[in-house]
Amino acid sequence: MSTTPSASGQRILVAEDSYLLAELIGDYLRDWGMEPVGPVSRLHEACRLAQQGALDGALLDLKLGDALSFPVAWILTMRGIPFVFLTGYSGTRIPWPFAKCR
Repeated sequence: MSTTPSASGQRILVAEDSYLLAELIGDYLRDWGMEPVGPVSRLHEACRLAQQGALDGALLDLKLGDALSFPVAWILTMRGIPFVFLTGYSGTRIPWPFAKCR
């Protein structure tokens, strides 16, 4: 008997402004039995889905275009939805409340 939780059917928000990377992430999520929500490439789209969407988790590019995705992270935090930042930036760019989310 497996003790690994099933990811089947989990809805994961994908906020990524690189089209190719967003498609690759979506493919991986589908391979693992999850349902990608999005992908979205703009901050306002990500905020809308974070507020209104039925989500089990999120993968957030730290920088969406010219904007940082911290408003999305705050919305997800307030809703109790787990997330991680996808970034090549150093941890010093991430505010302390989200320091462990990368």
